[in-house]
Amino acid sequence: MRLLLNQTPIEVANPSADVTLLQWLRECQYLTATKEGCAVGDCGACTVMIGRLVNDGIVYQSVNACIALLGSLNACHVVTLDGLQAEPLHPVQQAMVDCHASQCGFCSPGFVMSLLVWWLNTPVQELTTPADFASHRHGVELALSGNLCRCTGYQPILLAADQLAPVDRSTDPLFSALGGYSYCLDTLRAMSTEQHHGRLNAYQRPQDLNQLALAYAAMPEARLVAGATDLALDITQGLKSFEHLIDIKSVAQLQAIDEHSGGLTIGAAVSLSQLETYCQAKLPCMTALLGRFASRQVRNRGTLVGNIANSSPIADTPPLLLVLDAQLILQRGQNQRTLALADFYLDYKKTALEAGEFIHSVILPLPTVPQQVFVEKVSKRAEDDISSTCVALSVTLNNGVIAQINIACGGMAAIPKMASHTQSQLLGQAIDPSLLAQVPQWLAQDYHPIDDMRASADYRQQVTANLIVGFLKQAMA
Repeated sequence: MRLLLNQTPIEVANPSADVTLLQWLRECQYLTATKEGCAVGDCGACTVMIGRLVNDGIVYQSVNACIALLGSLNACHVVTLDGLQAEPLHPVQQAMVDCHASQCGFCSPGFVMSLLVWWLNTPVQELTTPADFASHRHGVELALSGNLCRCTGYQPILLAADQLAPVDRSTDPLFSALGGYSYCLDTLRAMSTEQHHGRLNAYQRPQDLNQLALAYAAMPEARLVAGATDLALDITQGLKSFEHLIDIKSVAQLQAIDEHSGGLTIGAAVSLSQLETYCQAKLPCMTALLGRFASRQVRNRGTLVGNIANSSPIADTPPLLLVLDAQLILQRGQNQRTLALADFYLDYKKTALEAGEFIHSVILPLPTVPQQVFVEKVSKRAEDDISSTCVALSVTLNNGVIAQINIACGGMAAIPKMASHTQSQLLGQAIDPSLLAQVPQWLAQDYHPIDDMRASADYRQQVTANLIVGFLKQAMA
């Protein structure tokens, strides 16, 4: 594989499947500006900027180097803080200095890189009105949602972003330090035309479904990955080794979101950030939910299909997908079948996937005009945290009577699960206080949550019932 590291093209001969970008940067390239803080993608100290070819240009995103596998970065531009050492300082660095935005300094490289990506992807904002300022701050907070400052020095960092907002981007010295934008673009173009997915490579990157089927048939023991944001924790925290991985991100047929007949078909390689942007108009509740999903760095790599296939009981997206009656297209070899998501989860970490089968895409119906959809994630932190419970509800009312209702929860059972009994009791009923008062006792027949570090069983049961009642009141209003 080949990549562009700052301004230097580098070839890596058949990298181990389980080596992370952070490990390679620090131990092989001796670039130590990128720090290891948590090794699980939570703190953002290891944030780097990754550029990929998209529509004949380069799109740059922030990524956690500690959970990004090196093999996934073929034909990418990896920019680290080590590449920003020229004088004068980059405007992002200078703003951090001007606003005294670094205290102990350990998190500062990650903040600089996240702000740099925000700077590159955000137009000039004059901040002349309160609405301008609120919009600006919201964008900055999303960009920095995956960066933690243990000195709690967030206010000076936000002030640095305020200082940067109206600065002209056309004078950005970044690419001068990296050899020029044209140089970077031409280098990535040349790398992208080279083929480096031989049969014996530990990290396979098939380019189409046929290559994927052949690679999986040749290595049935291999794990399929997309963003690998969860599997990487098995490497960094579980100290596991993986001899072979097959990365689906380059499979052309899996990269699109298609809209048809009242629904979306979302390919397995579509990132959560792509889906978050696409759903702003089509399904705003999905965009709002994804804003609470991990961090920008994780969403830039993680996928919707990965969140489903991981089969975690506390995955954020399945409850919403369940109440919208989502279906999965599963594929093995050249054969496909369609399965309701409600039938996919069998038990804790067990799914209906057969040997050699993978999720090709998700069919997600969009809400009909009278249908109302609600979703709420409850967690200790607003961002970059795992839910105690995640509750979704879709409902259609006819003159105050419930004509259709789906309720699904995460964190309440061994799998993301529908509240079948509660639904059956509510269906066909007029919403009134006496009906809503019975929701907690019905819900207790659907779920038997556990006590753990995130919440007690009683808390989960009570807050879930409260949310369902609140959703129904909102629907009536």
